[in-house]
Amino acid sequence: MGELKLQHYHHYIIRAKWIFPVLSPPILDGAVEIKNKKIVNVGKFKEISKEAVFAKPIDFEEAVILPALVNAHTHLELSGLRFRVSPSSGDFISWVKNVIKLKQEMSLIEIRESAKLGLYHLWKDGTGIIGDVGNTAITFDLLYNSPFYGYFFQEVISFKGGYNLKEIQLKAPSSNFRITYSAHAPYSVSPLLLQAIKSYNKKRKKLFCIHCAESYEEVKFLKKGEGPLLEFLKERGQWDENFIPPGVSPVKYLHNLKLLDEDTLLIHVIHIDEEDLEILKKTRSKICICLRSNLFIGVGIPKLKELLSAGLDVCIGTDSLASNDHLSVWEEMKTIYTYYPDISPGEILKMATFTGAKVFGFNKMGAILAGYYPNMLVVEIRDYLNERPEDVLRSLINAGKEVKFRFYV
Repeated sequence: MGELKLQHYHHYIIRAKWIFPVLSPPILDGAVEIKNKKIVNVGKFKEISKEAVFAKPIDFEEAVILPALVNAHTHLELSGLRFRVSPSSGDFISWVKNVIKLKQEMSLIEIRESAKLGLYHLWKDGTGIIGDVGNTAITFDLLYNSPFYGYFFQEVISFKGGYNLKEIQLKAPSSNFRITYSAHAPYSVSPLLLQAIKSYNKKRKKLFCIHCAESYEEVKFLKKGEGPLLEFLKERGQWDENFIPPGVSPVKYLHNLKLLDEDTLLIHVIHIDEEDLEILKKTRSKICICLRSNLFIGVGIPKLKELLSAGLDVCIGTDSLASNDHLSVWEEMKTIYTYYPDISPGEILKMATFTGAKVFGFNKMGAILAGYYPNMLVVEIRDYLNERPEDVLRSLINAGKEVKFRFYV
């Protein structure tokens, strides 16, 4: 794969058979003009080439150009567990226990090297923005010294509530990456600590991230205060005898704690009802689905069509290689199209690009528009490309493909 880090003095017209701007219709025989590290024009090659006579042309012929992808949720420090954890048949707790056991057996060198390899594959695959969650921060300098943009979430797990939220010190501040605390889940962080983490993020204008409504076990624990999760917390020495089950769903529980708003990102969101959907709609909470992970563990699949119909911002994550065989957003898109055939390929591509960038607050990324940063992919699709945009979008998601080149800033 070729790549070019754009500089202020670069002035290019980049042509391809198709340009997918994401927020506007696909352009046949299109071009993108780049100047001063920004996109200055998008349209038909014939028209743009007449206007930008001093720009250097680069012709990618039969390829397609689109924005870099967003993997909104992964755990890079679990990358060494690829193929070491078996798919589950819906036994969520057995999967969790297995992941904890296998992670403890890995050395710090193995964790770091496998995370480095994971980052390499993410870049090669066309990802430009990442939401990475970790407990050790061992991957953080890898991210900071990479060309990626995104968030690193230092994950908090403490149902007893004993956790000191110190100010996170950055050795090398970067405008590309933001770092903050996240809460693991409603069943693994105490109510007061959940509120403290949200408050920490709110004061610093950072995104609050939490896994939510992923399994039936989570719902049962919050509604009745019983089940495998209760036993698991006791085994781990994390059970709080003073905890009173709220008797409601995970979404309602977080809402009652005043944790849901437009700066909250909920991961998975599978087990929800109509009331939950209304709460999500009212609070404008952000959602990240990780469909292939959900299928791997056997916990069910999200109500994606309903989430989108409610006008919610839904982005895409892969989760970790402990519950997936790839960190590929392409594979996620293909699986989404298979399970939700009535959601258009254009909508799926938007989830994987613009919506993910928007959720993380990168407001000039995720689309090919004048004024946006030119973080773009040149993709070769191994399929016949006709002149119908909907067919080409379908091929982009379903056919074999390769990222041949990428531009980034």
